[in-house]
Amino acid sequence: MKPVFRITWMALFVLYLLGVAYLCFSDGKTSLELPTSLWGIPIDKCVHFAMFLPFPILGTIAFHFNSWWRTLCLTVLMANVIAFAFELLQSRITDNRTTDPADLNANILGISVGLLVMIVVGLLRKKS
Repeated sequence: MKPVFRITWMALFVLYLLGVAYLCFSDGKTSLELPTSLWGIPIDKCVHFAMFLPFPILGTIAFHFNSWWRTLCLTVLMANVIAFAFELLQSRITDNRTTDPADLNANILGISVGLLVMIVVGLLRKKS
């Protein structure tokens, strides 16, 4: 990958992480009328899933080193550490947020689906 593209992807990844951090540590209040559930799943869990789904995809592209699979594994490890840390820090840094194991499960599920997407991409790349 050309250096300009690598820098662009890294910048996009950093912006993504800043957005996730903002969502995790903001007060969570909005003037929008949001539904309370989506297909019977609490909307909060859907948001956590959606926040962490792009992590393995963006991270693997941004930090692609010599071994695509090693980069993917390190990115997923980093994603899980950050998901756990953000969830744990919510109750310590903010006044109105709590640590919720169900939120962590939604984070990890989002990371897992993003990982599956990247595994399929890796297998398709290997085929061609």
